[in-house]
Amino acid sequence: MPRPPCRGFTWLELLMVLTIAAVMAAVAAPPLSEAIARHRLRAAMNALMDTLQHTRTAALYRERGTLVCPSENGRTCSGRTDWGVGWISRDRATGDVLAVEDALDSRLTAISIGLRTDIAFLRPGKEAPPGNQTLALCLRGKASTTLTVVIAKDGHSHAEPASADVARACGARHSRNR
Repeated sequence: MPRPPCRGFTWLELLMVLTIAAVMAAVAAPPLSEAIARHRLRAAMNALMDTLQHTRTAALYRERGTLVCPSENGRTCSGRTDWGVGWISRDRATGDVLAVEDALDSRLTAISIGLRTDIAFLRPGKEAPPGNQTLALCLRGKASTTLTVVIAKDGHSHAEPASADVARACGARHSRNR
C-alpha cells in the first residue's frame, strides 16, 4: 500500500503563528522588564544591608571605626547623598577599602534621607551620632516602589516600609547626582 504524502505547514500558516507569537511577546515585554527592575531593586537593598552588616562587624572586630559611603570611583567617598553611584566600606583609621559595590542599574535610585553623606560605625564604647539614618531605594520616578533601610544609632540596620515623605523624595529623583 502506498504511503500518503507528508504534509507540512504552508508559508501562510507559519507566518500566522510567528505573527501571533510576536504580538504575545510584545505584550509581555513591559511587565517582564518591570519585574526584572523590581528584582534588581531588592538585590540592591540586600547588597546594601550586607555591606552595612559586614562593616559594623569589622568595626567590632578591629576595635576601631569603619564607615560606608557613596563612591563614584570605588576608592574615595563622594561626599554626596546619592548612593546610586555605588558605595564603599572603609576603615576610618587606615583608609583601607574593605568592600566596593558598583553603581546601581540606571533604572534605580538610592538616596540618603537627610544630610549625612556616610554611615559611621564607631569602635565599641564610643558615642554614636544622634538619631537613625535612612536610605531609600526605588525605581526611578516610581515612588510606590520605595524600600527603606534604617540604620539605628547602635549600628543595627533593618528594612521597613517607606513613609509617604520618603517615598516622594525617592520617586522625585530622576537623575544621578542631583
